[in-house]
Amino acid sequence: MFLKTTIVTALLGCLFASATEARTTCNPHSLNTTSFNYVNDVANQTVHEIAVKFNRGVCDIGRANLMVDVSVVPNLGQTLIIPGQVCHPDWTTCVIDGPGTMDCLVGGPRLYYTLNGDTLWKIAGRLNMTVDAIKCGGDGCSSQTNCTDGICPGGGGAAYSTNETIPAGQFIKVPMCYPSACEIEPYSFTQGVYKDLADKYGSTVGQIQMLSPTYNYSYIANEGGTAPPIGLAKNCRLLSSNYTVLD
Repeated sequence: MFLKTTIVTALLGCLFASATEARTTCNPHSLNTTSFNYVNDVANQTVHEIAVKFNRGVCDIGRANLMVDVSVVPNLGQTLIIPGQVCHPDWTTCVIDGPGTMDCLVGGPRLYYTLNGDTLWKIAGRLNMTVDAIKCGGDGCSSQTNCTDGICPGGGGAAYSTNETIPAGQFIKVPMCYPSACEIEPYSFTQGVYKDLADKYGSTVGQIQMLSPTYNYSYIANEGGTAPPIGLAKNCRLLSSNYTVLD
């Protein structure tokens, strides 16, 4: 018993020492805490790649620029704020995990406007819907027999495969849940990314994006400029436990 206790105590001591060492390895005084503007000079370069290049967290860059979503690919020539370095860069809290489970969009709107680098997989994640629902409508691909290579008629995304890059500026028709509703109001976007707003106000990234379809990000707002006015979807909910999918 004494031997086991000694071993456990030693292991816990090592783990505590490792955790303490990890917390103390970063010296804030050695960091470059100055933010600067970066003009994207590489076509199709992702925000993740930019974050790696400058040793910043992807979410730190996303929030510094009031981004819709860090998976949106910056255009060539776009200016981004690169925030100062921090000891614990954020790579996760703004990232959308993947497609959701809903077969329709709760509360609308109807049309999704694609941004640079969008795929059906990304769109489904932003709307908390399945890829099949975006691609094939409320019945999903599994119920359709006239599909080719996973592409089925009926949904707004039927022309695209799951991970195919969709040209920016396309409208994708989204199946809606009936009856359902959201509250809509004007909003001055001053901090964070759309995921922060969606989590706080009970909607999805895609719904907020659909209300201000041409908005992508703003670096000017965090440099003393005017905060971008956007439409905010709030409290999106089903109005009945039984609902119909409107394709």
